[in-house]
Amino acid sequence: MVAWLMPFALLPKTYTYFFFDSFAQLAVLIFSMYIMVKIYLQPAQLQTVLPKTNTLRLWGAFVVVQLILMAYQSFVVGDTKQIYGLLHGLVSFIQMILVIWIAYTVQKMAIQRYEDAVKFVKSVMISLIVYIVVIVLPQIAFIDGAFWLSHIINPIAGLFERHWLDRNFYDNGSYVATLWRVNGLEPEASFLALLLGLTFSPLLIMIAEEPLKNFKNRKWLFWLTWALLAIIVVILFMAKTTTGFLMIGLLAVAYWFAAPRKQKLFIAGGVVIALIAVAAAYQFVPSVNAMLNQWLFQKGGTDNRLGGTIGLIGAWLHHPLFGVGYGYEGHYIVQNLPEWSKNNAEYMDVYKNQSYPILNDVFGWLARYGVIFVLIGFWLLLGLITRAVKTLGRLKQSTSDHVMFYRVMIKSFLVTVAITIVTAGITPANATSWPMLLMLFFYWRVVHLAEDELQNEGI
Repeated sequence: MVAWLMPFALLPKTYTYFFFDSFAQLAVLIFSMYIMVKIYLQPAQLQTVLPKTNTLRLWGAFVVVQLILMAYQSFVVGDTKQIYGLLHGLVSFIQMILVIWIAYTVQKMAIQRYEDAVKFVKSVMISLIVYIVVIVLPQIAFIDGAFWLSHIINPIAGLFERHWLDRNFYDNGSYVATLWRVNGLEPEASFLALLLGLTFSPLLIMIAEEPLKNFKNRKWLFWLTWALLAIIVVILFMAKTTTGFLMIGLLAVAYWFAAPRKQKLFIAGGVVIALIAVAAAYQFVPSVNAMLNQWLFQKGGTDNRLGGTIGLIGAWLHHPLFGVGYGYEGHYIVQNLPEWSKNNAEYMDVYKNQSYPILNDVFGWLARYGVIFVLIGFWLLLGLITRAVKTLGRLKQSTSDHVMFYRVMIKSFLVTVAITIVTAGITPANATSWPMLLMLFFYWRVVHLAEDELQNEGI
């Protein structure tokens, strides 16, 4: 089953808009069935996946406080289109908790040994290759003029593409056929950029960062990794989204810091050449000039993102300790929105008539949950990061399969956390998507496995 986790996670179509988005996808059914079958066949597994008492207490306090806040806010705010409502908010909040627990449980059950972790990484690589070849490349070809591919793209989109409610992004059968922008199976191009940039790229970067000689008789993996990174950069560029350019920048910085000293000069030269090439294309290639102006240098439509962030900051500052409660942030965002951010079509046609979305995850967490629980979450994450760094320090610069694997995976985890937090401070990071949750809990399992193996070896 470990080899099939990521393929199901990459099918993001939501089958109802009432549920929390990840809870309304095919993965929740498949993963829940796997957990139940596993517990039925091996009842002792149940004890191994139950969180520790202190963890349960923290989660219990978090849930109780949120339920109290939601009940209180339902009376204070009343009935308005800018909130989820008590029933919808309560159901979505509980489902979000269940999604996190399911991802944690699946990975703890599936990844018990080093061999299981290796199988999962192989499945991630294969899933990425299939996703690019079957889903993304046909979309690029369609944009470049192979219009007959719409007969393939649109049926696939009808089966697996995730859609936003009440948007005209998909009127011609799919996102790419309507807006002429690459999106994979995600609801829009920026979410494809997040998927490729946060879920897959840190792993690829850390594999590529290893010296070629370490791959011994698997040098093909080194070159395949570089090929995938190059393809991902092209896709991020062609997605025509500011998030794609952000991902390219963050991944380049991450690789720079992680690379050995000997590679830094080579990387610097490559970056200079790439910048010169882009500058030349910007000057002499009209399509590149138009794309960079539209999505980077002269990008419009940022009023909602900036205004929404200001609204979230205002909501948090008025409710600093425990936040406003899950699903009630929209009302307080609108209360704190600058007037200049309301004078655009997207606000008038969409955001004014629904719960204002969270367009900045860090301030969204603070506004929803308050500084106390956000700090507790970061404290728990910091504990895992500390363990990962200590474990990484104990791993020798060896080329043995186990040591190299653990070294690459732990570095991937640290890069993933770093760029996800930076991204979340700018835009939604989609951190509760199934691919992201699977990768995060996979890294958590790898840290445990590496610790156990080092302890058994007496290091």
